[in-house]
Amino acid sequence: MIPAGCVLLVLSAATHRQLSYWASNYDLWTHTLAVTDGNFIAQDNLGGALLLLGKPDEAYTHFQAATEINPRDPMSRSNLAAYLQEHGHLDEAIEQEKRVISLTSDPGLLAATYANLGSAYRALGADGDARENYEHALRLNSGQDNAYLGLGQLLEKQNKLVEAISNYSRAVELRPTDRGFLFLGQALANAGHRAQALAAYQQALKISPDLVEAQHAVDQLAAKPN
Repeated sequence: MIPAGCVLLVLSAATHRQLSYWASNYDLWTHTLAVTDGNFIAQDNLGGALLLLGKPDEAYTHFQAATEINPRDPMSRSNLAAYLQEHGHLDEAIEQEKRVISLTSDPGLLAATYANLGSAYRALGADGDARENYEHALRLNSGQDNAYLGLGQLLEKQNKLVEAISNYSRAVELRPTDRGFLFLGQALANAGHRAQALAAYQQALKISPDLVEAQHAVDQLAAKPN
């Protein structure tokens, strides 16, 4: 018979080894895949962990694997679409995003997907389709910040600066980002609101001190006479 103390030591060692797997998402899902077959959730989550580690190409292979295991999983297909869109494969991204919409009833995921679809159409120059999708996203989720950002870009393109500024302002209120403040600053500058534009650019630089476009804009404003 194994003494009770030895059993506790064995269990303690086993627990210590197991905890090492939980030390990070990457370790957790790598271990899960090593001990299970056909686990689309683990494939998708490992892809997400690799994104956090700055390895998008490796992440993509796991998103692909997840959709092959379960073609009806909207989340892994959404991640696949996001990768494709980020890398300029817009037609493929749109196809995947439409599949996501057909596979889910979750309003949060739908809102994010419609917003991404709007951005893909905007990048392709299909402004009408872009606006329709941004507005659909906001009907589902009034806090979908990137939909406001996209609408702002469409409106600024049409020289509707007051409406563009309103949308950019709402976007950075919901989620302050360097690009959001940069776009807001540009619209404010174009509308002749110099002081407000400067404040927006400074906010962009506060978030990302190396944002060259914002620093260049600040320098240009400083060089202009009041």
